[in-house]
Amino acid sequence: MTEKRGHSSRSIVATSALALALAIKAHAGQTVDQYLSFSEFGTLGVVHSDYDRADFTGNVVQPTGAGFGGSWSFTPDSDLGVQANLTLTDRLTGVVQVLSRENASGNFSPSLEWGNLKYDFTTEFSVRIGRILLPTFQLADVQNVGYALPWVRIPLEFNYADSTEHSDGIELLYQMKTGPISQLLQAQVGYSDENSPGADFGTVRAGSELLSDTLQYGNVSGELVYQHYEHTGYLQIRQDLFGMGLTYDPGAYFVMTACNYADNSIFGGAVAGYIGAGVRFGNVTPYGFYAITHATSEGTSDLAHLGNEHTVAAGLRWDFVSNFDVKLQIERVTLDSVDDTAAFADIQAGARPGDKAHIVSLTMDFVF
Repeated sequence: MTEKRGHSSRSIVATSALALALAIKAHAGQTVDQYLSFSEFGTLGVVHSDYDRADFTGNVVQPTGAGFGGSWSFTPDSDLGVQANLTLTDRLTGVVQVLSRENASGNFSPSLEWGNLKYDFTTEFSVRIGRILLPTFQLADVQNVGYALPWVRIPLEFNYADSTEHSDGIELLYQMKTGPISQLLQAQVGYSDENSPGADFGTVRAGSELLSDTLQYGNVSGELVYQHYEHTGYLQIRQDLFGMGLTYDPGAYFVMTACNYADNSIFGGAVAGYIGAGVRFGNVTPYGFYAITHATSEGTSDLAHLGNEHTVAAGLRWDFVSNFDVKLQIERVTLDSVDDTAAFADIQAGARPGDKAHIVSLTMDFVF
C-alpha cells in the first residue's frame, strides 16, 4: 500500500466526469451473436466524513477521499466497468473487463481487470491464461461490482494487508462434488502489482502464487486461501497470507465472517477480520458489520502499528428496481494508531490514536 497523497485537480475533474457518465442511463448488456456478449456495471457514490485530519478512501491505494481535502467526495466508491464475454468454441472461452476507478495515481484512467482465455479439458478441469482476478478473500471476484456486495464496499480493514487484485499468469481450476458438498480448487502462478504498507515505495511487480479451496454445502459456503508474493529487486520483500471465510445465506437473511493473517518480511505481521449480517424484508435489507485490523509484529521496518483501526457500521440496501440498488451506510472508524491507517489517506500531523471518524456513504449500483 503506497503512502497516500492529497487531492489533485485531475482527480476532481475525473470524478465529475465519471459522476455525469453514471448519471446517464447505460445501454443494457447485449448479446452480439453466439460468440460475443457485453455487460456493464457501475456505482455512483458520495461519501461524507466529519474527520478533517485525514481523507477517508474507498480502498487502500486511493490517494484522495472525504475529510481533510473536503468533507464530501465522489471518489471513494464511484466506478464504471465494461465486460466482454467470448465463446470461441464449446471448450474455449474468454473474458475482458475494463474498469474506471480512482487509482493510486489519483485519476480514473481505465485499467484491465480481467483479460484471459479459459479452456475446459473436462467438465471438472480447466485452465485459464492471462490476467486473472485473485480469489484472495470472499467476494474478491466482484469487489468492484457494488451491486454484488451486501454492503457499500468490502471492509477496508480486511483487505488492508494485501492490495493485489489480479495476477498475470496461469490458473488451474478443478471442480468436484462429494455427496452434498461442491468444491472448487484453484492454483495460480504469475506476476502481480503489489503496493506495500508503511512507506512510499510505489507499486512493486512481484512473483505470486495462490492456492484456494472453495466449498459449498447447502446454504453454507466457505473458503480457505494461501497467497505468496516475493520481489527480489531494489525492494526485497516477501509476504505470505493465510485467509478463510464463511457465509450462511438461507435467503431470508445472511451471516458472513472472514479473517486473514499476513506475514511481511519488512513490515511484520498483521491479523484482520470482520463479521456482518443482514435481514431481507422484500427488496429492503438492513445490515451491519464489525471489522478490525491489528499489527502483531513490526518486522525490520520499525513500524509497529501499521493499519491499526476498527469499524462499526450499519446500513440499508433498497433494490428499488431490477438491476439497481441504493445503499445508505453509516460507520464509526476508530484509529487505533496513525501509522498508515487502513481507511485513510493524507494523514495530518494533528491525527492521534483513539481519534474517531463518522462516515456516511450513499451509493447507487447498477448491472446490465
